[in-house]
This record gives sequence, structure tokens and C-alpha cells, in this order.
Amino acid sequence: MAEVMRGVHVVPPIAGISIVHEADEGIEFLGSPTIGANPFDVPDGSMWLRHRVAESDLERLRPVVRVNERVTYYDGGTAGPVVRMEGLDPAAPLVVLRTERPGYEYAVEYARMPLGPVLHRGAEMSAYALALAARERGLLAHGCGFVLPSGRAALCLGISGAGKSTLARMMTSAAGCTVLNDDRLVLTRESTGLRMWSTPWPGNAGIAREGDGPLGVIALIGRGSSFSARALVRRDALQRLLKTLLVPLWDMACVGAGLDIVNDIIASVPIVELAYPLTHESPDLIVNALAEIAS
Repeated sequence: MAEVMRGVHVVPPIAGISIVHEADEGIEFLGSPTIGANPFDVPDGSMWLRHRVAESDLERLRPVVRVNERVTYYDGGTAGPVVRMEGLDPAAPLVVLRTERPGYEYAVEYARMPLGPVLHRGAEMSAYALALAARERGLLAHGCGFVLPSGRAALCLGISGAGKSTLARMMTSAAGCTVLNDDRLVLTRESTGLRMWSTPWPGNAGIAREGDGPLGVIALIGRGSSFSARALVRRDALQRLLKTLLVPLWDMACVGAGLDIVNDIIASVPIVELAYPLTHESPDLIVNALAEIAS
């Protein structure tokens, strides 16, 4: 049974940004390995998430991006973006994520006192994406990521159902390969170039290890009857990347920086279309092919 947590909790740094959860009395978190209680040593530059009960005022705000029937982004004016999340948590059917200080402080508001310990993943991941954009630090990627024997990172991107978790499980058997995450990664620009970081948010395979590496190759994945790795031209690569990288369309002030990172990826990182069958030979074939492309 998952541990129930109260008070202040600190998530270890993700691409250098720690997340701090602080809850009003009566609000409890459904614990998981993503949260470690350490309220007395909060790193500088952390992102704060303050959980509270508050009435919603979304009817006066303008919606700007509707992700699906459950998640909508609103224009919060000078304060910053607001996100409505509905039906993601049985204990709290309606959650509003509100920007208080862009990049650093956010409020997680519940329409009423939650019926039990709340799941923190949805608000945590959404706030982190807002903070990345506001700080012009990087982008979230929807994919499977692993570090090749050379130390360079491979990011395998795909929409839901593309087989990211299946690929991650399969790649754990590849010699010299370290699988970091099967669902969410972060891409940042450093002085040394583009870098890929793991996150504490796994997919169906449940893989979320701390780690990072210089981005060496991106593969757009799909099943096939035989193994193939085909280089993509810039136009095709751009269209496919925009489906799996979280560009901050909710805030026009941040879109430019996000697209700059996408352009850097296309200009400096090899991008291939990768097809593979589910066989015992595929993991080593994938590692060898991506390692050669990333070298």
C-alpha cells in the first residue's frame, strides 16, 4: 500500500529543478517513490506547489489550449497560465493549477476538500512543464529514453500506443544500455549542447531512473516485420517532433524559446524512423544502429 504523506515534501531535482509540495491542513498526498520528505533542505531555485482548497473562477478566463476532454489551459493574464484538470483523481474530481510566480510558484486548488489522499503526478508534471517554459529551460518529451554504451543518450519518441513502454522493457536486456524512463523525458540546452534527463514520471513499464546524458540521436518508433532505421528529412522530422514535444502553446511569450530548442534539435541531432520486430535480437540491433548514428 502506498504511503500517505503530509506537510512539506521535496522531489529530487529534475534537470536541476527541485519540486517542493506544501499542503494546507487536511490535504494529504498519496505517496510514491517520486516524493521524498525533506522539508529542511530545500534547494535554491526550487519550484513550489502549494495545495489548497479554493473556489474556481475559470468562467471569467479565456481558454487557449484544450489538450483533451480532461485538461484545458487558460489565459491567466499577467499572473500566468491556469490549467483545469478534471477527472484525473477520484479523490479530487476538479483541480485547478494556477501560476503565482512564473517558473517558481504555483497553486494546486481543489474545488472542495479531497475525499482522501490526492495523486500528485498530474499537477506536478503540468506545473513542471509550465516552469520549464517560463524559465526557458527546456521541453518535456513524450518518449522512452536510454543511455547508450558510449554515454550518449537516445530518445525514442512516439504518440500514445506507439510502444514506448514495450520498447523500454525490451531495451533493459541490451548490453551496455541503461533505460532511464519509458514515458517522460526532459530536453535542455546546455553550454555543451542538448541534453536528455529522466523524470520521476514513468509509463506502463514503471521505469523512472535518475540519470541524464548528452543527446546523441532521436528515433521515431514503430513496429515492423523487420528491422530498419531510416534518416528523416528536416520537414518530416519537424512535423513528427511537434507531435511528441510539449511546446508551450499555452503562452505565446514562451513559444519562441520552445521552438528554438526544436530547431536546435533538428539542426544538430540525427533523427531516424526506427522500425523493429519484437524479437530477442532487436535490442542489440537497436543499440548498435543508434550508437553508430550518434557517434
